[in-house]
Amino acid sequence: MKNKERLYTSVFLSPFSYLRPSVRTEAYVVLTLLILQVAMLFLTKSFDSLIIIASSLLSSYFVDFVNKEKNYRNSFTIIASSIRGLIIGLMLPSAFPPVAVFFVSLVILLINKHALGGFANSWVNPVAVTVAVCWIIGMKFFPEPSLSMEALNSKNIALSLIQNGSIPMNSFDVTVTNFLNRRVFSLFGVVIPEGYFSFLWDSHSSIPAFRFNLLTLLSSIVLFSMDVINPIIPVVFICTYSFLVKCLAPCFYNGLPMQGDVLLALLSSGTLFSTFFLLQWHGTAPFTSRGKWVFAIFAGVLAFFILGIGLSPAGFAFLILITNVLSIFIQGVENHFLREYTSSVLMQQVREIKDGSNA
Repeated sequence: MKNKERLYTSVFLSPFSYLRPSVRTEAYVVLTLLILQVAMLFLTKSFDSLIIIASSLLSSYFVDFVNKEKNYRNSFTIIASSIRGLIIGLMLPSAFPPVAVFFVSLVILLINKHALGGFANSWVNPVAVTVAVCWIIGMKFFPEPSLSMEALNSKNIALSLIQNGSIPMNSFDVTVTNFLNRRVFSLFGVVIPEGYFSFLWDSHSSIPAFRFNLLTLLSSIVLFSMDVINPIIPVVFICTYSFLVKCLAPCFYNGLPMQGDVLLALLSSGTLFSTFFLLQWHGTAPFTSRGKWVFAIFAGVLAFFILGIGLSPAGFAFLILITNVLSIFIQGVENHFLREYTSSVLMQQVREIKDGSNA
């Protein structure tokens, strides 16, 4: 009897581990990274943007809290509500009326929750819909810097914007740039001009998601290393979009051949933030590697025609909505081949086992 008890008590699950983090863990990681973006707004005293975020958060909480099932008791619901509310607020300009943000977000999220499947099953990204609707009803609040032909024809358009003050330069930029040129870039025989670190650190855009690109890049490392997002879509998308900007963009404004400003394209329009936090929203991306490749390449080509060389205040929201529709067709093809594989291969193996041929 004692031996049996020892046998039972020696059984444990420690050899087993998850292949990837759970959805709850992923949500905690994303929420933490978004809170860092909000913390930067506090540090830079961007109180107008914080009010917008508070409005979108209230609408997101309201949608999930006032329902018959009392889902507010579920901690995951609170996390999901916080993620939606924070990203909506980060994607809207600080000058947008907070009351309008609350009601637009409320209507879109209610429709998403009760008609489109909610957080994990919706085929359309509710954040992108909210931003698109806000842009339609309040275009004047979305800033879009104007570029002169002289700036467009220059080799470094971003540098032209820095020099004319469209992208403010931080007080510590000169010190950091000199240090990097002396200690890092000199090893490769290159130097970076003053102002690029400011663009990377804080572009001072009125849309918070466009501002802290260095923080967003660091966040992407966390997302990749913890396997929260699959790298195929963001990497292929960025490579496709960057290649088109580099090679083809100058053809549209008589610029220098093969000299498109990739840095401007990636560091403006919320490209990095939207790529890592929105492009693979739950339920809106393919699930096979081939599907992800097709999805990412199409999104990169579409980004080139919608965002151009960058500086688009809401173009990425419309890009995501179009790719959401494309994803439906890709997932349909994936499901078709999955059913064929199941019926032709797996069922054959089942029959062989039942017949004893592989027993």
